Amino acid sequence: MVDQNGWLSRSEVVACGKPVYITGGPGWRPARPEGWLLLPRYRCAELGAHVAAWEKPAAYLHVPKAIPPNSYAPLYARSPEQIDRNRLTPSELAEAERGS
Repeated sequence: MVDQNGWLSRSEVVACGKPVYITGGPGWRPARPEGWLLLPRYRCAELGAHVAAWEKPAAYLHVPKAIPPNSYAPLYARSPEQIDRNRLTPSELAEAERGS
């Protein structure tokens, strides 16, 4: 069952069919959505691109230290034009510049 923050369990992530990044494992399964920055809800807000109530996650991130059963965090797609580029971290900036 989805928790109050939209995190999913392993079986829910498998059932939804969205891309998942497995931290410390094989990486993206299936391939990562291209052309977007994938950010958690709090980071979208920090960068001025808030998540709408109706918006669905584009992918999920496995968080090994999360409290089971919900250990998959939702990630939301943002184009580089939607965010304040001056507030990006170096890795986010590299991701935005390569357009992946």
